This record gives sequence, structure tokens and C-alpha cells, in this order.
Amino acid sequence: MGNEDELQKLHQHDKINLLYSNSYAGVFISILASGTLAFGFLQPNNSEEKIQWWLVMNLLLLFRLADSIIWARKVRQGYQGQRKDLRRFSAGALTTALLWCFYCLYFYRYFEQSELTTSIIIVSAMAGGAVNILSGDKFTSVIYSMLLLLPFSILLLLSPEYFQTLLGGLGLFFSMVMIVSAIKSADFTLKSIELRHQNKLLLENMEDQVIARTKQIYDLSNLDVLTRLFNRTAFLSHVREIKQNSIKLNKGLSILFVDLDGFKRVNDSIGHSVGDEVLLLTAQRIKACCTEAMILCRWGGDEFLICVPSNDTELLVLLSGQLVEGISNTMDIRGHRIRISATIGIALFPDHSRDEQELIQLADMAMYNQKSSISQRWAFFDDHLASRMKREIFLRNRLDTAIENAEFRLVFHPIVRASDTAVVAFEALLRWQLDGENIAPDEFICLAEQTGKIRQIGYWVLHNACMEIKTLTELYGEISVCVNVSVVQFQDLSFAVTVEDMIQHYGIEARFLHIEITESVFSGDKDNLFFIIKHLQSLGIKVSIDDFGTGYSSLSAMQDLNVNIVKIDKSFIDKLDLNGMSIVSAVMSISANMGYKVVAEGVETAEQAEKLTKAGVHFLQGYLYERPLELHQVNSFIQKNREQLVH
Repeated sequence: MGNEDELQKLHQHDKINLLYSNSYAGVFISILASGTLAFGFLQPNNSEEKIQWWLVMNLLLLFRLADSIIWARKVRQGYQGQRKDLRRFSAGALTTALLWCFYCLYFYRYFEQSELTTSIIIVSAMAGGAVNILSGDKFTSVIYSMLLLLPFSILLLLSPEYFQTLLGGLGLFFSMVMIVSAIKSADFTLKSIELRHQNKLLLENMEDQVIARTKQIYDLSNLDVLTRLFNRTAFLSHVREIKQNSIKLNKGLSILFVDLDGFKRVNDSIGHSVGDEVLLLTAQRIKACCTEAMILCRWGGDEFLICVPSNDTELLVLLSGQLVEGISNTMDIRGHRIRISATIGIALFPDHSRDEQELIQLADMAMYNQKSSISQRWAFFDDHLASRMKREIFLRNRLDTAIENAEFRLVFHPIVRASDTAVVAFEALLRWQLDGENIAPDEFICLAEQTGKIRQIGYWVLHNACMEIKTLTELYGEISVCVNVSVVQFQDLSFAVTVEDMIQHYGIEARFLHIEITESVFSGDKDNLFFIIKHLQSLGIKVSIDDFGTGYSSLSAMQDLNVNIVKIDKSFIDKLDLNGMSIVSAVMSISANMGYKVVAEGVETAEQAEKLTKAGVHFLQGYLYERPLELHQVNSFIQKNREQLVH
């Protein structure tokens, strides 16, 4: 309690000392300013009053100057400031502000434009300077700024003259800024004074306080707040030390990347407070499985890292098994029986990398790859993953320039009418030829989606599809082009507007452009999806659901969306003799009620085509009719198809 009283006295003294120390500058500025206004703008009808005002102002300023000199002398003799000193200083400063306020309000009626402008500039400058000069006391600083500017600004704001109203508005705005600045500056100054004395007291007081503060700083800098394991910065620092020691002793080390399975479900269903307890208990279980030589870290979220000063694979397999078993034991928390598991990826130094950051990335990759495995819950990084990682990095980098280097092209897969096999549409399929290699769409589309490059690529596909629609419709009449659109593209709120601009630019009818989406889009933001697709449909664009039955099936979503076309996936067409025909019949039954057309994909035999046609399927697509065509092959195919129909 005594320390707190002593701190309060020190804070008060420093505030008053700061005010008096700064007051010299403020007093001299006021003297100069008052002289400028009193004698620089003397007029016959107000000269005597201005001189009287100047005398009163300067008497007050001389009193304040003398008070500051006396204060400085008393401080040198060891005097500690008291509240009465603060009140005396505040009274002098605020009286000065009142005299300035009186000057502006009283002499306003005599002001010409030059004196008016000069006056508001001077009081604004003084208000700005007071923010720092009077920052030792919030009350004095704020009231001083208000008295200087606010009444005069309001008076000008009420003037019928535009110029004065403008000055008043600016003054009012500046006064508000100065008030806010005064509050913040005073708070900052007070905090600085408090911190200075706290640090001084810390150095002068007992040694255990120093130890406690040092420990607190260390914990904040090095430990995770929740689990008390090392944080990222401290972990990497310790790993570097272990790595240097391993190099000297010609030994290895390992990084284990531990990720919890099922933790998100706990957080979402039970709550984050329970989730925090799960993480804390998990950290304790991990610690129980490790030795003191191992470095433990909470990497972030539900991810943990372990640095083992060895690359003995038998030891690491044993440790991984213990970790998975220990983490997977049931947890009883707040009446909930919780069971989670873990997946572990392992990277070795120097076998896999000599860089600690890269080792963590490789262990993360091994962990992520192992999540889809049912054999075991841990895996080492290996050459297969290394090759895949290098290829992914290579493809990601080359995707950035694929459009500029003209590496993309479209091929066109025909869609025929089931009743007479007449070509009615083409599906535009994206192909990427990179350095002579044809990169499979399944390989590069997901990379484009992960990097966001799919947006630019998708617009490129739409542009080229619109150009082909223009050519086909001019030559052959009603032939449509279908374009697959990624769910990532629907996250762009301007997507529909951009497509509309393309249609107008190429001068095509919107009904010949079909947008194909997969069922996976229904698992996202349905409101945004429906808004964009209804916008597209309002233009006349037809919307198809591709690969129907393989993804997130939702008849209610389809009904809300009011799709135009449904494409039955090839996997069902391949099993027409088993249960595939039942799926086709069900889709056709629903289509009759919901009013959409049906396309069967992957038709490869005449027998399949016959069964689908009898079932009422409207359109067919597959290798039975043609493989995807290069752009230069499209015209000859259409001509051949029409010749066959004639004969």
C-alpha cells in the first residue's frame, strides 16, 4: 500500500513538473501572439480596448512566467509538487484561454477579413500546441482547447457570410480534433509517467519482483498461453540449437507434426472453452510421452510439433504409436466424454532437408497425406511425396504464365439429341500442354483453385467459348457451348456481371451459353450461389448440374435453383445392367416434374444409347459419338453429322 501511495505522489509531481517545464514556451508564444493581434490590427474604434486587453493578458502571462521560475527553484531544492500547485497552474492556463476567447468574441465585430483569418489561425495553432504543452493534465488540456476554439468557431458558423461560415466549420472540426488529440496525448503522457516510475520501483525494490517480471516476459515471448508449451519462435530457436549440436556430433534429428482429428467437431458442437481444455489435456498427454531432451511446441490451433534429437526410425515409430494411443484415450470434460485421435507426419534431418523450416513443411505434408490412409496414423516423408511436392510447386509456378504463353487450349466434346443423334451442343474442355506434356485436368484444376488462379483461367475459358458460340451460331444456327465453372469462381460477386459483359461484347444470344456446375457448390454459401445463378438465368443463360449423383445431392437445392439441365455421371451409365438404370429412371421421373432436361454422360456403346433413349433421356454424350475435338475439327464433324442425318 505504501508503494502505491509513493507512486501516486511521484506521478503527481511529474505531471506538475512537466506542465511547468512546458509552460515557458506557451507563455512566450502567447506574448508574441497577443502583441501581433493587439498592435498589428489597431483600429481607431478599438485601439484603447485592445491595448487594455493586451495589458491584462501580459500581466497574467508575466504572473505565470514568475510562477514557473519560482516552481523551478523550489524543485531544485527538493520540493515535491502538490495538488494546490496543479490547481494554480490550471487556473493560470485556463484564464489565459478565457482571455483569448474574450478577444475573439468581443473584437469579432471589428474584424476585417485579414484579422479574422489571422485570429483563427493563431488560436488554432495555440490549441494545437497546447495538446503537447498541457499533456500533463487531461482536464486542463481539453478545457484549454475548447475555450480557445469552440466558442469562436460556433460564432463564425452562425454568421450569414459564406467565408466566415467556412472558417467556423473548419474551426469547429479542428477543435474536435484537438479535443480528441488532447485526451489521447494526456493518456499517453500519464501512461509514460506511470511506466517510468513502475520500472524505477521495479529496479529499486526486492529481487523477487525482478525475477517474477523476467519470468513473465520470458513466458510471453516463448510460451503458448494455453498449453505452456513453446511457441513458434522459441521452438524454431531451440531446433536451430539442436541442429547445430547434431552437425557437430554427426547425429540426426527429427520433426514430428501432430494434428488432431475430430477437434473441430468438438469446438463447433460443444464450444471453444471445452476445446481449450481438450488442447490443454492433449498437451499434457504429449508431454507424458516425451523425454526432457525433446522440444515440444503448440504450432497453432490443434497442431503440435515435437523435435526429437535423433533420427532413429524405430524410436520414432515407437514414439508415434505412444502419442497416437495416448491422445486417443477418452477425455471426461465437464460431463462430456470426448474422444479424438491424431495423425503424425515425420521428417528427418539431414535425410529429408537441412533447413528446419522446410523440415516442418515436409512433416506437415507427410501428415496431411496420411490423413486419408486407414492403415496407420503416422507416416514418414518419402521420395514419392518429395516428387509430388516438387511437381506441384513446378505446376503452380507455370500456371502463373500459362495463359500468357498460350499453353491452354479448348477441345469440344459433342452432345447429341437422343432421338436422332443430331449435334445440339459442345462441352468446352480445358487442356494444358506444358513443354510437350499434356497435364491432366484433374491434376492442374485443383492447383488452380487452391491458388485462386482458376478465376483468371475461368474467364479465359468463357471468352474463348463465347467466340466459338459466335462462330457456330453464324454457320450452323442453334448450337450451344457448355462451360464448366468452378465453385471458386462463384465466390467472385462480379462473376455474373462479367459474363453479361462478355455476351454483349461478342454479340451472342445468352441461351447458347450453358454454365455447368458440380453438386459440390451446394455445400457452400447457397444464398450467394443462388443470387449469381438466378442473375445468369435472367440473362437467358442455361444452368447445368454436372456429374449428378456423385457429390452433394440436394433435390431441395436443385428445386430452389430451378436448373435447366442435369447431366447423369458416367459411373451410373457404366452400370446400367446393375443399379444404374434405376438411377436414370429416378432422374427422368423427377425431371418430368421439375421441368429440366437430362444429358447422359459417358455413353460408349450402342446398347447403352438404346436403353437411355427408351428411358426418355433427352441428350447423349460420349465416345460412341466422338471423342473431344480440337477446334479445327469441329466444323467438319458438324457437317458430317448433318450429312448423315439427311441420308
